[in-house]
Amino acid sequence: MVLNFWSGTGNSYQVACWLAEQAEKKGVNAHVLPLEQAAPAQKTADNADRLMGLVFPTHGFTAPWQVLKSAWRLPRGRAVPAFCVTTRAGLKFGPLFIPGISGSAPFIVSLLLFLKGYRVRGAMSVDMPSNWFSLHPIQSRKKQEAIILRARPRVLGLMERLLCGNSVWCTRNNFFEIIWGILLSWISVAYLLIGRFFLAKLFFANGKCDGCGVCAAHCPVCAIRMRGSRSSRPFWTYRCESCMRCAVLCPRNAVEAGHSWGVVLYYLTSVPVAALLFSWLGGRLTAEQSGLSLALQLLLYYPAIFFSYFLFHALLRLRIVNWLFTHTTMTHLPFWGRYHAPDVHLKNIAPRRRDAGC
Repeated sequence: MVLNFWSGTGNSYQVACWLAEQAEKKGVNAHVLPLEQAAPAQKTADNADRLMGLVFPTHGFTAPWQVLKSAWRLPRGRAVPAFCVTTRAGLKFGPLFIPGISGSAPFIVSLLLFLKGYRVRGAMSVDMPSNWFSLHPIQSRKKQEAIILRARPRVLGLMERLLCGNSVWCTRNNFFEIIWGILLSWISVAYLLIGRFFLAKLFFANGKCDGCGVCAAHCPVCAIRMRGSRSSRPFWTYRCESCMRCAVLCPRNAVEAGHSWGVVLYYLTSVPVAALLFSWLGGRLTAEQSGLSLALQLLLYYPAIFFSYFLFHALLRLRIVNWLFTHTTMTHLPFWGRYHAPDVHLKNIAPRRRDAGC
């Protein structure tokens, strides 16, 4: 059995290890491999008895773009059995567990595997502690452990059913995920086309950054470039998937997600772009031509966000500018925190740039 995982801070890796552990108990050899290292040389996967699993997180109520690309690049299946497990952002408040939403994530990857010739036998989403420090403070270790303790039996149960030859499709969890996936599909599309690029440009390094380059060396999608002739600083490119690994790995705790900068960036990339567009059009577009208007806005959006961030990155070298944006973002608050999965060594999920194929 091969279990390919894509993980930023360890949740998906932890789930893959649970699956492997259960398989080993049943006498099945299981290999846990990073998805970025799973691009095989052969064009087809011929072993129809070898179960393959994909474990990955949820971004924007769907699968991360990097996971979609990696799944499509896998060799053709030739009826190789496969399954998908997605981790989603679970939260806990008092005795109440708040489930996350994977939406279309497990099903769209399952569809890709099916189109590649795999015999997809099931899919499941499981709650793991949320690592999205850009949105909310990280919950206490006690709450994280409670969420993980609740997730483990579900993961082991999935592997038990798969090893018994059963399919795992008709579950209450999958039913609700399909409903949510349909209802939130417009958000998923907006995230893949616009949102992920905007979120990538929220990251910056505060004054503690010493230019060590650890964040760039271990980025799973090679999205961080160290820029600067004298003192280099990280520059987040459009390839960023907001997996949060850089924030966890930073030995100086220097990675921030700029909330105040986000407000400025939103204004710079939407208000002037829209004003310029409508001024140029002069009201000439009819309602039927609104699609052209949207296309033009998108065409202007990408260069606008790039040049805005390029200027922001340059201005951050000024201490007063860096101090201002650092102290007006909530991620700098002492209680905000960063998350990595308990009992997971980051060396297991963070291959260096040369191993990630950069």
